[in-house]
Amino acid sequence: MLEVTIPDKNSFYSLYSAGLLSRKTYVREIKSTVIEYARNSVIVLYYTYPTHRHACLVRDAPSPPANMAFLPGLSKKVSLIFSVHASRVDKLKRAIGFLHSNFNNAFSRDDGFYVRLHFILRQRGKLNYTALRELAGQTGEHYAHTL
Repeated sequence: MLEVTIPDKNSFYSLYSAGLLSRKTYVREIKSTVIEYARNSVIVLYYTYPTHRHACLVRDAPSPPANMAFLPGLSKKVSLIFSVHASRVDKLKRAIGFLHSNFNNAFSRDDGFYVRLHFILRQRGKLNYTALRELAGQTGEHYAHTL
């Protein structure tokens, strides 16, 4: 399992993560929250540094693909699907929230789904919710509840 360690205080970055949680515990000895995620699920990591914001969509892949990355706060290398910076971090956060609240399995789709999501995030202007609905509908998923 992949462990994400979120320290109480850190001088050079803060970290928030989202995905299919397996377990979340606070470890007093290291003054950090340790979150474990299910194998092969997608995890969104939101990093905030003093001068910029950065978000990564990663997968704890069982076999090492070519695009492996070791990121701060992670217990091992992960498969990097894509990353975004600046205002696209906000668009990613809104898109993931929308998909998670309106469709099933927002964190357990195939990598192709997230690559297409990345193209939607790269569009100029506001987040294209129509394109998000179409993307989620292409995979045969139905609304989790009525909008």
